[in-house]
Amino acid sequence: MRAHAVRPLTGKPQRGRVVTGPAATRPLRPDRGVLAGEPEDVLAPHDDPYYEPLDPRVLADPHPYYRRLREAHPVYWHGMLGSWVVTEHAAGRRVLADPARYASDFRRAGIEVPAASVSLQRLDPPEHTGIRRLLIAALHELPQRALADRLRETMTSRLLGLADSCPADLVRGFARPVALDTISRYLGVQPPGGEEFERYSNAIVRSMDAGLDPSRAEAGNEARAKLSDLVAGWLAAENQTGFVAAARRARHVRPGISADLLANSLRAVLHAGYESSSRLLGAVLLRLARRPGLLDLLSGSDGADDLADELVRLDGSVQADGRICVADGELGGQRVRRGDVVIVLLAAANRDPAVFPSPDEVNPRPRRGLHLGFGRGAHSCLGAALVTLQLRTLFSCLRDNGITLTLADCPVWEDTATLRGLTTLPVHVSVRRKTALRWR
Repeated sequence: MRAHAVRPLTGKPQRGRVVTGPAATRPLRPDRGVLAGEPEDVLAPHDDPYYEPLDPRVLADPHPYYRRLREAHPVYWHGMLGSWVVTEHAAGRRVLADPARYASDFRRAGIEVPAASVSLQRLDPPEHTGIRRLLIAALHELPQRALADRLRETMTSRLLGLADSCPADLVRGFARPVALDTISRYLGVQPPGGEEFERYSNAIVRSMDAGLDPSRAEAGNEARAKLSDLVAGWLAAENQTGFVAAARRARHVRPGISADLLANSLRAVLHAGYESSSRLLGAVLLRLARRPGLLDLLSGSDGADDLADELVRLDGSVQADGRICVADGELGGQRVRRGDVVIVLLAAANRDPAVFPSPDEVNPRPRRGLHLGFGRGAHSCLGAALVTLQLRTLFSCLRDNGITLTLADCPVWEDTATLRGLTTLPVHVSVRRKTALRWR
């Protein structure tokens, strides 16, 4: 779950700028998911020599492209995006940690923002401080043990139930329902299932790539407004429990927070807890199916936390986080001017060999918290502890119940660049000790 500022892969064309590489004339817009290992001859030629976010090969595995761009131009003017693209860890960390120069609130550079998008994710200090403190105060009220027990029970029962499927789709059968159940219990609401909710949630994800495909923008803005209305209804219901009720109580102590800002911010928590978390779970399950020996790293008191931290670094679903420059300055040897959009490719920075030795491999003894998977500074992820809990619980459910995962077919990746995730993950689920249900 990533309830901090996730800006889409977007930017604004700027006249008079020198573009590195030819400017793009149109983005590639695949209509379907991308099959991992798909032949290269499906590609149409494109304009940017380093990074075409919606190119099928990039969608299937973006990391070779991130690496090539980082090696050539760590801070790169991308003509199609009309933005600076940052792939270096040091420069990316600097951008995320400096809201005075690199703003999440694009209104500070005179750019209009839809009302439903004004949330914890969008604001900068000092406006951001009040709503963040309110939500942190609400977090401290939540009983973590009950949530952890329910999560273990849910994960175990779903994994054991999928053992009879030949094969099982771990996206639809596990990752998405588990993530939705978890964030709903965290918020203290009934899971908002159904086709309408899925449509709204997916529209928000796809709108994060509106800079690549402008047709995705309007549906995303409408979906944000609809889900904020849903959350406003939860806030108005006095019988709610969990994070929603705690946030409502905290607002009475901090009456300066508007009802709309609180609803929008909790909508962002709901969406991140569902979409970001389910996509991370799917990617982690894929890695564990390919490398089951990773669970051997769980020996030792810190093994689960170390492995969780590494998998957030390697498999985090949020690929990019954007800011807008509000004061001229220098970044990575490039002159960045007020009004320039700066996109930090988090997934590229998280594999920077200047910071992470053997950056594409799992380090069994990592320096935890060094990666940018949970952001930095004022917009660091509020849900980091919940993400870690979900991964720790997944590891223990697999190991304690003797569950092994074997790929049954190639996974399929969705055609989204900012928030990366699997559409399907066909896996054979095997259980060595099916009668030994280890829920606690």
